[in-house]
Amino acid sequence: MAKSKAQVLLERYWEEASNQGNYELVREVCADPIIRHDPEGKTTALSHQEQIDRVRMVREDVGIHIERIITHADDTYVTSIWEITSEKDESLQLCGIEVFKVEDGKLAHCWNTPYGNGKWG
Repeated sequence: MAKSKAQVLLERYWEEASNQGNYELVREVCADPIIRHDPEGKTTALSHQEQIDRVRMVREDVGIHIERIITHADDTYVTSIWEITSEKDESLQLCGIEVFKVEDGKLAHCWNTPYGNGKWG
């Protein structure tokens, strides 16, 4: 079964931009701005440059690596359960769930839970 466009976008974003440091890919796969939805109705709009700066900081300063555990997608939404480890701090282990919505062929919205410590059980 072929992967949906939403899944391909998210996989490229995490693997190429976040894990490999191809930060300019953000301009290709993310809307400008991308809207992050957090608990309690809070939203944050990040421009391409703000998103690039965010990805660069966690990659270069923290040394994160994102590992997808489970991903489910259709043509509009992609939901992924993930774990993060750090190349610079072995004690850093985070996990979370994110849902992205694609609009006009780009990742446009992201809903995420507060990150948890550790790995999924």
